[in-house]
Amino acid sequence: MVRLFAQKGRIGNVELKNRFVMAPMGDLTANPDGTVSETTIGYYGARAKGGVGLIITGIVRINNEDGTAGPNQLSLADDSYIPGFKRLVDEIHSHGTKVFVQIQHSGRQGVAAFTGLDHVLAPSAIPSAVTQQPTKALTKEQIKKLVGQFGDTARRAMEAGADGVEIHGAHGYLINQFLSPFSNKRDDEYGGSFDNRMRFLREIIQDVFTKTQRKIAVSVRLSVDEFLKEVGINEPYIDLEEGIRIAKACEAEGVDAINVSCGTYESMNFAIEPVSVPQNWRKGFIKAVKDQVSLPVIAVSKIRDAAVAEELLQEGVVDFVSLGRPLLADPEFPNKAIRGEDKDIRKCISCLFCFEELNKGSQVVCAVNPITGFEPKYPDKGKTDDPKKVVIVGAGPAGLAAAETLVKHGHDVVIFEKSDGIGGQVRIGMNPPKKDQLGWFMDYHEKFIKDHNIDIRFNQEATPEIVKAVNPDIVLLGVGAKPITLNIPGETGPNVYSVEDILSGKVKLKDKTVAVVGSGLTGLETAEFLQVDGNKTLIVEMLDQIAPGAYMQNLMDVLSRLAEDKTEYLTSHKLTAIEGNTIVMENTKSGDMVKKDVDAVVLAVGYRPDKELLDSFADTASVVKVIGDAKDVQNIGMAVRSGHATAYEI
Repeated sequence: MVRLFAQKGRIGNVELKNRFVMAPMGDLTANPDGTVSETTIGYYGARAKGGVGLIITGIVRINNEDGTAGPNQLSLADDSYIPGFKRLVDEIHSHGTKVFVQIQHSGRQGVAAFTGLDHVLAPSAIPSAVTQQPTKALTKEQIKKLVGQFGDTARRAMEAGADGVEIHGAHGYLINQFLSPFSNKRDDEYGGSFDNRMRFLREIIQDVFTKTQRKIAVSVRLSVDEFLKEVGINEPYIDLEEGIRIAKACEAEGVDAINVSCGTYESMNFAIEPVSVPQNWRKGFIKAVKDQVSLPVIAVSKIRDAAVAEELLQEGVVDFVSLGRPLLADPEFPNKAIRGEDKDIRKCISCLFCFEELNKGSQVVCAVNPITGFEPKYPDKGKTDDPKKVVIVGAGPAGLAAAETLVKHGHDVVIFEKSDGIGGQVRIGMNPPKKDQLGWFMDYHEKFIKDHNIDIRFNQEATPEIVKAVNPDIVLLGVGAKPITLNIPGETGPNVYSVEDILSGKVKLKDKTVAVVGSGLTGLETAEFLQVDGNKTLIVEMLDQIAPGAYMQNLMDVLSRLAEDKTEYLTSHKLTAIEGNTIVMENTKSGDMVKKDVDAVVLAVGYRPDKELLDSFADTASVVKVIGDAKDVQNIGMAVRSGHATAYEI
């Protein structure tokens, strides 16, 4: 039986070859002036080639002044952008995929520095609690101008060959700000009543219709629930009842589809879910919308399995399954699913590396797929005419990525792994509560190793002599890193443990008071792991704040689960000694010495490359390279990128 997601579908006058839609995601792949770049074409082209029926682009700005959301954002602000955009549309069309252009204005969630102004614009002069930018209320004249700019941008998308546009009315951006009583406090015809708050979106829809002459499809993306109560905000906002009312009003205006989403910047972990959130958690509220409208419904629901996508279609929850981050992890998701190769899909692990890097101003990337965002840099090379024998020491993320790349290029690979399984730090990193989705990283690579008969030698710690005996042409050292030591009295005591000791299960603590030294995400997740067995945790951090440098969403996620009655935070405290069951700390602000009684200490102060070990392998082959944490301790994404980049050049 043909699965429903493989069947054709229709949105307005647009026929799609299947029911898979690429969700709109910010990608920052454009040239600095907002024009389409080779990176843009390569990125979207790979997803079109991967078999998705419809691509909805990431946010495209409607003007280059107050509408700019960030650097390297695609623009259709004037007609000069049309030819370049047509190149992108033509590339997508060449693979039989249709394309909608998502048109957007950030409003108060923008950043003034990107606009060239000293403020951002919004329905009301209320700054976003997240971006905290100086905010001015739009005048009626400015509102009318923006309405026209949305319509003009839609017309340009049509002239570039796009099959449709999507009006971005979700996630707390400008249109959402008008719709929500939380952010719209106006007392004129654009604020107050439901109809007044709908007026801006209605005018945009009608202007888009007029300027495109209804020749292309029009969808609207909505946050049908802002989930503000769940983050402690008790003001009126768009709840599900209000969201359904908005969706029905959009249908009455004549739009061709509703793209159902949720959340704003204030409730970011509902809009862009971290690893703790289960697959398909949105199903209930999506179905509530679907039951009230007759036009096609598109939606994401943190789908990672093809079977879950099919379930949503079979149960009539959606008409089109939207995939966002899964297509960063594996552009071939649709093709593999349609062929029934579900187990070959490289699943997104919801680590949020992609959004962390975007927030730093980077182009789109993916932790588990090193090619994402670098498609022009890494074209498919096929099999080499000069295969090499390559030994990889260590089956962590860098070693696994290198092995995959090398095998695809036809090289002979031998992997030495001192433990009894692959994954390195990921293998223990999946053990804290709600981190099990990291196991998908191992599942993919275990299957790849098996399918390609890679020679992997477990429980064998590589020595220079053992490696030399294989007679390799090239050796890649992905041996990871070792824990940083503090060199303080008592550090080697019997009640002092490493993160690996705890998370691997080697040491089991129950109903104890445990000092976790280091408040990075690893330390916090270890504390959460300990609390499952009734332990009370004291988190010691020498700096002034918890988890300095950690990505905000992941930090919020784990902090929300650390039990208040089992967690004590001591910032600005430096551990100076461990005296049996007492830890001695210096208050870095006052200089006072502080003592606390504990049953155990867990050191989570980071890792460093083992340079001595690396030096010993210098003569094992004519070419020896270091990859991953063994070279530079960072994260899964950077380790995978390191392994792939090194292997690609062989």
